[in-house]
Amino acid sequence: MKKGAFALLFFVMIVVLLSSCAASFPKKERIVTLSGGAATEALKGKTEKEIADHWGKPDGMLSGFYGDIYEYNGKRIILYYDADSRVTDVLVSDKQ
Repeated sequence: MKKGAFALLFFVMIVVLLSSCAASFPKKERIVTLSGGAATEALKGKTEKEIADHWGKPDGMLSGFYGDIYEYNGKRIILYYDADSRVTDVLVSDKQ
């Protein structure tokens, strides 16, 4: 009986942990409302894979820089990555 209770408790802890991680990841709809500095702070250090896992495939890629372009509601979110594929800078602008 103790093993079953322990397994159930472990399972519940994992579900809570995973749901809290997903809930705390910034969504595109929030990022487009932030200034560039605040958007950078919200995403700084996140990996390219984490971004893609939460936001899906990028809408474009940068030419000459290591980064991705995402679009949301007429806005463009440009993410710049370092050599370790971590966000270093974010630019939010109107889609042209």
